[in-house]
Amino acid sequence: MSYNFFFVFNKSNKYLLIQTASIGDVVLISPVIESIHNYEPQSDICILTNTRGAELFHKHPFIKDVFVWNKKKNKYKNLLKIIKDLRKYKFKAVINFQRHLSTALIMGSMHSDKKITFKQSTFSWLFANERFEHEWNKKHEVDRNLTLIRNIVPEEYQVRKPKLYIPDDIHVDLPPSPYVCLSPYSLWYTKQMVVWRWIDLCENLIKLGYNVAILGGNEDVKKNNLFFKKFKINDHLYDFVGKLSLLETLYVISNAIITYSNDSAITHLASSVNAPIATIFCSTVPSFGFTPLSDNSFIIEPNIEILCRPCGMHGHQKCPKDLFICGNSFIIEQLLEPLKKLSLHE
Repeated sequence: MSYNFFFVFNKSNKYLLIQTASIGDVVLISPVIESIHNYEPQSDICILTNTRGAELFHKHPFIKDVFVWNKKKNKYKNLLKIIKDLRKYKFKAVINFQRHLSTALIMGSMHSDKKITFKQSTFSWLFANERFEHEWNKKHEVDRNLTLIRNIVPEEYQVRKPKLYIPDDIHVDLPPSPYVCLSPYSLWYTKQMVVWRWIDLCENLIKLGYNVAILGGNEDVKKNNLFFKKFKINDHLYDFVGKLSLLETLYVISNAIITYSNDSAITHLASSVNAPIATIFCSTVPSFGFTPLSDNSFIIEPNIEILCRPCGMHGHQKCPKDLFICGNSFIIEQLLEPLKKLSLHE
């Protein structure tokens, strides 16, 4: 992918979308991209994201430029550089989906008549001239994001589903069909169903005649070693953890019978290609607004009432009560139910 940094002054049809958070958050602004393009097909839509998020927009048909803020090394030096580079442009609107001071500074530094963000964003009253309420626990995140273009794109042009594109040059040697994808890992411990429940699901899928593809990023390799101690010589298990780009992961998901994921980025990646997805919620709950949006979407929650759930807006690295009941309270019948429902529709 090439990232273009050149002088363009007073270009009135250029939009800048800012989302440098996690992959799931980046995926969930894709309906805004689709909506702006629907209403203004000739507009130039640019995105500022992180190094990993930039992978998602390789050959994206509606993205003009991808700007990358590398936050892993020399974070603040790179922040100043990206501000300097972006100030070469005149934007029709700058839309900041984040709430951190750093992205507020980026937005405030841009040449644009419209600077749009959430009221909850740091110093939004100072850096933005259009501010909207971020209605936590009431709406899906895509609906909250679409709120920010309320005065730009009429409702009839707005697209609600996430949408990403797999270029023709993306190819992976897939497991033999039929296969199911499992994504057992998350950045947050309390968002992960415990490993032995994933192993139980995997064993039952293989008994039912499915091959199983395990998905995950480089950060999941150590966790994956624990999982694979159980399956070292199983011919029906395919290990893709740490071996695929994000678009290659999308390719694998798009060809699967169904994907099982925690409340994490894989859920939204599956939704972006309208692939069947079953999302497992442990410490978090669907009402937070991060449910799957594919046509064939399934939500799996603990099979007992847990009074301490949810224990926070996000996951934790350790259960606050040292019990982690929510990550253990699943039975194989409920885990297999989405697959059974899909089979009935075939």
